Amino acid sequence: MADSSTRSLPGDAELLAALERAVDEVFSSMVCAFEALAEHGSPVAAAARGGARESFDREAVVEFRGAISGQVVFRCTASGAHDIARGLLMLDGETALAVDEVNDALKECANMITGHVKTRVLDPLGAFDLSIPFMKDAGAQPAGPVCGALVYRLQQGLISVELWRCEGAPHS
Repeated sequence: MADSSTRSLPGDAELLAALERAVDEVFSSMVCAFEALAEHGSPVAAAARGGARESFDREAVVEFRGAISGQVVFRCTASGAHDIARGLLMLDGETALAVDEVNDALKECANMITGHVKTRVLDPLGAFDLSIPFMKDAGAQPAGPVCGALVYRLQQGLISVELWRCEGAPHS
């Protein structure tokens, strides 16, 4: 394992590219049909995040700590949350789901995406710890600067997958 002093820390562009690859891999193999709409900062992303048509009302988070610290935040609309849960659980579109089943599916997606980023970009820097995925109030203030956000349209609803750096977090 490489010491973080021998490799430079990844920039926002590298982290966002890893996040995009992670979403592609997770959604292509496990979840449901999706279409990339925009990256953070574009008019489409701003409209989607601002709730112009739909609001993101579910949010699953996984924190990471090591040479850099931050969070992967997985936000989605109510219809997107159900679409993801049905896809992950391999259920048809008519199957009713309990709130806990939907939340568990969202946390699992956030965990798989964060694990992908950790394995491919963060682990070469040294040891990193991941939190247990948890649900958070949608629309909460970022933990720090947003490195990037990716917005996707599902068969039903939207998702935004964001990477935040934690300000003032201790570096291990």
